[in-house]
Amino acid sequence: MGLLLGVLLGLAIGGLCRWLDIPSPAPPTPIGALLVVAMTAGYLAAAQLM
Repeated sequence: MGLLLGVLLGLAIGGLCRWLDIPSPAPPTPIGALLVVAMTAGYLAAAQLM
């Protein structure tokens, strides 16, 4: 449930940033976006191990 809420919140923030022409808090390059995905995956994996 928490993962679904996180994805929905991320989509909502991204959509609002685009709609309101506010600079997105995410990196503008594919490599930067993959870094964010990798950090999120690491966070979730560590939470599962703990």
